[in-house]
Amino acid sequence: MESIINKTPTKKLWNPKSFIIFSILFSFVPAGIMSSLNYGRCGNNKMKWIVLFSTILGFIGIITLTSFFSIDSSVIFIAINAGLGIYLSLAQRKLYKEHIENGGKNASYLMPIAVGILIFSVTAASVLYTIYIPKNALDYGKNHLFYTSNMQQSQAKQLGDYFRDEQYFTDNSEIDVKIDKQKDLYILSLVVEGDYENNQNYMAPMKAISRELSQNVFKNSKVRIDLCDDRFKVLKSINAD
Repeated sequence: MESIINKTPTKKLWNPKSFIIFSILFSFVPAGIMSSLNYGRCGNNKMKWIVLFSTILGFIGIITLTSFFSIDSSVIFIAINAGLGIYLSLAQRKLYKEHIENGGKNASYLMPIAVGILIFSVTAASVLYTIYIPKNALDYGKNHLFYTSNMQQSQAKQLGDYFRDEQYFTDNSEIDVKIDKQKDLYILSLVVEGDYENNQNYMAPMKAISRELSQNVFKNSKVRIDLCDDRFKVLKSINAD
């Protein structure tokens, strides 16, 4: 069978061994791009586009799926990327070997590193943007009660039902709250707008809610109220006296 590599190659290829390193550090996307370009530089345009589109669609699919995992998705994400990096590396081992044997050279890693840094930056920004928002939530119409892994669903439901029964949650309201627990302390996060965190007139009602929930929902355990932005980043914490 005729080799797909020109006997006097002029285009440089990336060493497939580097695909594993790039996949672990930056995700398999830079490795997939390098793999697809290697095929293209060897004249195999069909494989070039197959690998490129598979890389893009695969990355979107993995990001979507890991967002539904209740366990630490970072471990799964790293394992998947490492596995795909190994696969891409093995798939081009023969191709690269023939390229080197025919006098071919290695391609520069500036472009893959730039792509990797870009992907890492976008991913990090996305994580930081949603880091305070738990994946678990109970819906009461247009109202949403988020709860962390420190809370049992039954505990969160008890709080949500109380909000509904006491008309904090109504058919017309659109309220997002979050409940967390640290040892014996319950933390209720409320989304506020404007300058509420610096408004002293807002303190008394929040302390009243804290005492109310302590007595009626959390069996006299302490409840702290956190005033937050719309991503549940804490702006001010209020403890009942």
